[in-house]
Amino acid sequence: MSTNINNKSSIVNNSNEEFNYFTLNKKVFNELILIPRPKSNLFQIMVHLACKVTYKNGLVGVHSEIYKSGLAKELGIDKSDITGYLKQLEDLKFIKIFNTTPLVLQVLEVPQAPTFNDIKAVLLYIHINPQQFNFHRNLKRRTVFFETFKEYNSQILVEKIKKSIVPEDHPSNPTTEEIEDIFGFNE
Repeated sequence: MSTNINNKSSIVNNSNEEFNYFTLNKKVFNELILIPRPKSNLFQIMVHLACKVTYKNGLVGVHSEIYKSGLAKELGIDKSDITGYLKQLEDLKFIKIFNTTPLVLQVLEVPQAPTFNDIKAVLLYIHINPQQFNFHRNLKRRTVFFETFKEYNSQILVEKIKKSIVPEDHPSNPTTEEIEDIFGFNE
């Protein structure tokens, strides 16, 4: 039996249509679905969060603002239960929550995502990589996001400045001869 693939199909090669994909590790499926007691709500939340992550870093709540109550409403879960479910997912090490209102978290099952220790590390990463969140185009969202975390901004800028020290052997640094003869007397 053979399968014929038609590469000229309008469905396969339609450049106008964009498909959206999400990824989750098999560990999520195995631990949340294939276990004796059902954890379908946890799996449902993980799938929903996986659809909202930014591709390279697994962050949720940066590209668009999200609240626990809105998440519960979208999924049809009681508002009072969503905090417990998120805590369970964090205990299972599937997510890491950095902020609760608005919700900023990282889905840890995204492959090759950087790991962050706290909200300051997340904000520093976002400052350095705005293009990953479309902040270079969506300036309104960028303003709203950083306005939410304005108490950290000065600390982040200090960290950014500390990391931007030019190494001594950088080609733009003057040599010792140039420093000693800044007025060009030796020429």
